[in-house]
Amino acid sequence: MTVTLDKSFVGPAISRPRAKRGESEKRLQNEDDAGRRAKQRVRDCCKTIGADRMVTLTYRDNMTDREKALKDWKAFVRRLGKVNKFHYVAVIEEQERGALHFHVAVRGKQNYVLLRSIWQRVVGLGPSGEQMGQVNVRDPHKLGFGVKGAHRLAGYIAKYCGKQMDSRALDQKRYFRSKGIVLPELQYWRLPNCTCMLDAVHSAFHMIEGHSFEGLETWCNNALGIVYLATAPGIPDAVEVPF
Repeated sequence: MTVTLDKSFVGPAISRPRAKRGESEKRLQNEDDAGRRAKQRVRDCCKTIGADRMVTLTYRDNMTDREKALKDWKAFVRRLGKVNKFHYVAVIEEQERGALHFHVAVRGKQNYVLLRSIWQRVVGLGPSGEQMGQVNVRDPHKLGFGVKGAHRLAGYIAKYCGKQMDSRALDQKRYFRSKGIVLPELQYWRLPNCTCMLDAVHSAFHMIEGHSFEGLETWCNNALGIVYLATAPGIPDAVEVPF
């Protein structure tokens, strides 16, 4: 249920021309808000599937055509789906030089030969017969990934959703996920005794007592009254609230 205040005025309404999507003065704010929502969704999806490995699909050339890259990605997923079912959460990254490549969060050991074969077949060969695509798989030991580093992988993948990209319009997708990922129902706690955000942050830390603080990720928005904490799974020997 949503409750809003009635807005009243005297006299005729003043009609103003609406700015096109992405051309308003609030474009940067809209971009930030969209990126924040996408990052949260990507983190949730990665943790839901238990992603512990990252697959990176790259191009030999400086690929800057987003539409072409997305066609290659769809072809890759379609061909792989015929021989191997898997859940994934993928983001597209644009490097400083404009080159595009894909980061894909997956769970479990991957058939590297199969992934490389399919991606290289999709991308094709160069004028001299050289392979124009490459695949890299990072195992759970890289970047702290694995069972206790799953939230690190989720954060690593999600950070690309918040980046501004010259090749992406405001209304274009920031991430891609496989079908069948069912996100858990969110739980909310009301803190009626909190009088300020500092009290809310303090209460939030007390709520996660007993969980590992290793690699803790935090986000706080005073205007929205939101505190976000992401911890590693598992119970440590002894953890105290840091303040």
